[in-house]
Amino acid sequence: MQKRISVPLVFILFLSLLGCCEKSNKSSEWTSMNPESIPLSVRQTEYNKKNLVPNPSFEQVEIGENDSLIYRFKLSNWETIGKNVQLTDIDRKEVYESSEVSDGDHAIKIVRTFEDVKELDNEANGVLSDYIEVIPANYDFFFDIRLENIVPTSYLDRFQNRVGKNIDIHLKFYDGNKQEIDHGMYFEYVQKKIDNSFKGFAFANFFYIDRFDWGRVHGESWVYPFSEGDMPDGCRYIKIFLGLKSSGTMWVDNVDFRLSKWSMTPLERMDSLFEKQYHLTDLMIPKPKRIFNPEKIDLRNKAVSIISTGNSPEVKAAVVLLQSKLGKLQDVSLKTGQLSDENSNLQIICTGNQEPYKTKYQKDFEEIHDKEQGYFIRKENNRIVLGANSPTGIYYAATSLCQLIDHHQPSIDYADITDYPDFSGRSTLMINYNNRWTLERDPSLSDSAIQAILSQRETDLKKQVEDVDFYTFYKINNLYSYYFIQSTRWWMPGDFYKRLFQEVGKRCAVYGDIIHTAVQINPYYHINMEQRVDTLSDSLKLLFSHASNEGFEKIKMALKPALDGGAKTVMVCADDYIPHTGIIRGEYVLFNKEDEDRFTNLADAQNFMLTRLRNWLNKEYKNIRLEFVPAQYNNRFIDYGMGTAETYFRDLAGHLDPSVVLVWTGNTIRSLSYDHADIRRATDLYRRKPMIWDNSPYARLVETVNGGYPINYPEKSVLCNLFEPFDIQYPDNFPDFLDTRYYSNLGGFGEINKIKYLTFADFTWNTKDYDPEFSLFKALTQFVGQDNARLLLKFNEAYFSFVTDWAILRTKKAHDSTFVCSPQQKEKAEQKMKILKEAFSALDGIRNDALKKELETTMNSKIEAWNKLCGE
Repeated sequence: MQKRISVPLVFILFLSLLGCCEKSNKSSEWTSMNPESIPLSVRQTEYNKKNLVPNPSFEQVEIGENDSLIYRFKLSNWETIGKNVQLTDIDRKEVYESSEVSDGDHAIKIVRTFEDVKELDNEANGVLSDYIEVIPANYDFFFDIRLENIVPTSYLDRFQNRVGKNIDIHLKFYDGNKQEIDHGMYFEYVQKKIDNSFKGFAFANFFYIDRFDWGRVHGESWVYPFSEGDMPDGCRYIKIFLGLKSSGTMWVDNVDFRLSKWSMTPLERMDSLFEKQYHLTDLMIPKPKRIFNPEKIDLRNKAVSIISTGNSPEVKAAVVLLQSKLGKLQDVSLKTGQLSDENSNLQIICTGNQEPYKTKYQKDFEEIHDKEQGYFIRKENNRIVLGANSPTGIYYAATSLCQLIDHHQPSIDYADITDYPDFSGRSTLMINYNNRWTLERDPSLSDSAIQAILSQRETDLKKQVEDVDFYTFYKINNLYSYYFIQSTRWWMPGDFYKRLFQEVGKRCAVYGDIIHTAVQINPYYHINMEQRVDTLSDSLKLLFSHASNEGFEKIKMALKPALDGGAKTVMVCADDYIPHTGIIRGEYVLFNKEDEDRFTNLADAQNFMLTRLRNWLNKEYKNIRLEFVPAQYNNRFIDYGMGTAETYFRDLAGHLDPSVVLVWTGNTIRSLSYDHADIRRATDLYRRKPMIWDNSPYARLVETVNGGYPINYPEKSVLCNLFEPFDIQYPDNFPDFLDTRYYSNLGGFGEINKIKYLTFADFTWNTKDYDPEFSLFKALTQFVGQDNARLLLKFNEAYFSFVTDWAILRTKKAHDSTFVCSPQQKEKAEQKMKILKEAFSALDGIRNDALKKELETTMNSKIEAWNKLCGE
């Protein structure tokens, strides 16, 4: 009997081992460079584990005998390295303060003196985690940190350094056998490996840190366009080290390491959303702060009265909107007026903070009394009250109620709402175009081509005016112009520029104070991008001076058409076109003899220009917001300055009118992550809360040298989304650290961009509850319906599957000029083109011809790019 059993057992063991080998062979091909190389079930399982760090807040600990400060302790799942590592304990109030912990009762504290820091063989002191099992995919890494008196040198008299790697946050990578593997990661942008283990980049370029209170910081090796969080090929375990090499004090707590969503494609992240049923309250854009007391209101064969207690343009616009939306319902009779109609089955009352509603809804008005643009919606018996402290709030209440109208039943999917925005300014961009002067100087354009462009421009202007209604409905309230439209002869922008602001401004005026245009100007745009000052011609130098009346008149010539057309914001841009001295960009200088004779430096000259402009705006137009984009408009450019940026901002911000808003793009040009270290850097230099200029909506899919996945990470192109929702990482209470206006640099013209801007409206109104994937689901559903929304995502999947192959071959050809597409590659491309065209044909049911035209153009352009690459 034992012999009969042994045969199947051996056989089963053999099959088991064979299965393990097959699994091992497949998993050996897993790579973070190609998310789809890892089975979706594996990625989902890993994602659902959430934080992988054991004992992340150092609460599981055995504390030994200590006289006062806790040096003798044993952490679960962590090893202490060095003699200067303490465990804080808020229960020991005689030696530790409550501020020495961020989460729970304990944190790690490292204190190092100058005497302790060696010039040679200086080892970091800190804590090292046990092995943490991972897959070779993309991970998020965050931690809470506090710092004091960080001075990155062993001898102040000998070396003056930046912090660099002295705040030593790093990972160790291991294979399946727990053997350490190479921590270098090849980066196409620089065409070399960089240290992917180092994760303290957030502080690396500080000169020193006197004090940094507890903040949530992103553990990163570099910023965009580097793909942060990728594990090396073959990585199956990591260890986390949190330590300090220099003198100073460092506290760390609340460590979080988890698989990021950038290990999954857009459809993989969103597919489950299509399996659920939703109320209209779930699909509102933007999502209100509070929604409660849901109730279905049947409107069939009902009389509805719309009653307003005010007569402002904003309230009139609210009434017109309600009439328009409710008037489309069948079997509903509609009345409007300023008096109550007791015969109505339903009354919708638009009211400010006045009697008889002021007393009745006192608590509701008080809840929004200091909330700009806030509103509430309440129902009692047959009355729905739209209440607000401002006429703008009443209009926003109306837009929210209109989103709850069910046109299929007809009914209102009602709920009580209290709401207000996080950012009071939420922007989009108007059409981009070349003016006639620029077109006529382009030798590649014939007269007929120019006329065709000018004709299309007229069509676009009409559509831009119509889009004012769309953006106002979704609570976008600032429409900026591009400064590029003014041409390099920026002080003479042309007649169409004037008409743009007149006609769009006229449409904005219908809404009173709800929405306005905003004008950009760059008085350096006649100079080449990042040009060295010693290469400037005399003629270019003389075109603009900060000091001269002629220079200021040019600024006025560019601004007056916009301001006369109703613009309420002026953004003066000094980005990218100010000349610099030396071989490295960053040290920006005066370039005009008149300015050099009059001003101490560039900061002095720009302060003079902005002060003069501020005074002129106050005198001639009043209540105009003035914004300024400095040349060093992000932390990366500040670093380029080698210390000159710190001097520049000291001289500028220390004297600049406090009402002038300074603009910032984050840690780099296209910032995908903001943490407390990034924000602290800007706030300290700007001496005010920075206004965000956000370039992220196109960051991942842009195809420029310093661009996104298709250029630098070809196989990650499958992560891209033509309908990319607004998607950045940011700390809790993000709006509290920033100016009240948030600027997105995505063009607002076109159907695809309008879909994206719905998610931007969602984010800027309610950052706490914002979910990028669900926001895009809502946007697509509102735009084309739920079934067609999924078809758009299927088209996107097919498109970027094709883009991935194109990007891989483009990269190969960039490295090898003799590269030729193989027959197998051409056959594969033909199959993917077929799938792509079928996915496009499936969109026939979408009743938005403009959207389908944009998608078809995008598809055909990439097919043409493929054919060009392969010499077809």
